[in-house]
Amino acid sequence: MAKVIKVKNNKVTDDVWVGQGITAGAEYIVDPTQYTAWSENTKVLTDAATGNLGVSDGSTYFTTASLRIDWLKGEPAIKLSASGNQIVEHAPPTGPTGQKAISLVTPNLSDRTTWYQKSVQVVGATLTDSGDGLTFTSANPWWVDINNAKLTYTYKQIPKRDGTMGKHADWAASISVNGVVQTTGFTIDYAAGTVTFSSSQSGNAVTATYWHNNGVTNPSEWLFVPAGGKVYTINCVELQYSMNIAPTMDTILFEIWAGASVATYGSFSNALFDAGYGQFRASYRSVWDIINVTNNQNSTVILAHGPMQNDLFIAPFNYTQAVRMDSAQGTLLRMCLQNNTPISSEITSACFYLTIS
Repeated sequence: MAKVIKVKNNKVTDDVWVGQGITAGAEYIVDPTQYTAWSENTKVLTDAATGNLGVSDGSTYFTTASLRIDWLKGEPAIKLSASGNQIVEHAPPTGPTGQKAISLVTPNLSDRTTWYQKSVQVVGATLTDSGDGLTFTSANPWWVDINNAKLTYTYKQIPKRDGTMGKHADWAASISVNGVVQTTGFTIDYAAGTVTFSSSQSGNAVTATYWHNNGVTNPSEWLFVPAGGKVYTINCVELQYSMNIAPTMDTILFEIWAGASVATYGSFSNALFDAGYGQFRASYRSVWDIINVTNNQNSTVILAHGPMQNDLFIAPFNYTQAVRMDSAQGTLLRMCLQNNTPISSEITSACFYLTIS
């Protein structure tokens, strides 16, 4: 059966998408010759993501943003239940038997509150009333905001320095008033390390359990350490940054180490690197370095949409030969900022596409 894309204007006013006017509440079946235009149109994708534009396979409307966008883009092929939910079917792997693929995104090098790996935990610390009964301060700025929208990790897939994976709750902040955990009625300024309540807590004991990287040596350092008995193969890497990036920036260091363990590597000194444990190092001092060494014929600019304030530049590093990381050889990835100065940009991060065997 031929694919059908039916859309519906869920707004209260008439609107136009890809030159097609649709009145409020009305439906429209997209001409197959226009599928590509609709799948690449920023307004279409943005409104599909928010639900202002309903998307259907001709009989049932998709219930989530990801399903709507996937159907518009033509991948993957989606089957729906009568209630509009995706039917997940087993698909045989296309790679070697026993392998699976994952993608890992580093913390945002433009936001210190996402630098979680070297953070330390404070348990049950008493916060100080700033004097208005609303804002309470802690002894430390730079709390870890593990649920930051720009910190992308799958559930139970947050890499730790010991090769294991954590989950978001492992680094989540907890606020209590008179010993009772609060879930609403306050906001956290993670950079300042303060908590502000919507109603006065004057005279109450406000405590917090949180992770922070204040005073930590090399807080921007992020490691990806293969789990014991596993071999990870890096097939490609993407470095991405917002187009409002400053003309000057701290140097991004990307390294591969092997031959020992995290304990031996310690502070990852130049002496140990030169002694043979360092396998590879790249230093990106500016956008010129990034552009000069990436596969720019495949670079992409993603137009700002949704919560994005700026367009995003994606620079792919497509290796001619995959990089193999064997846990038995103590191989690991290391990425950090040379002086731990956040890059002035909405987001600066890297994504690694790997297979595991």
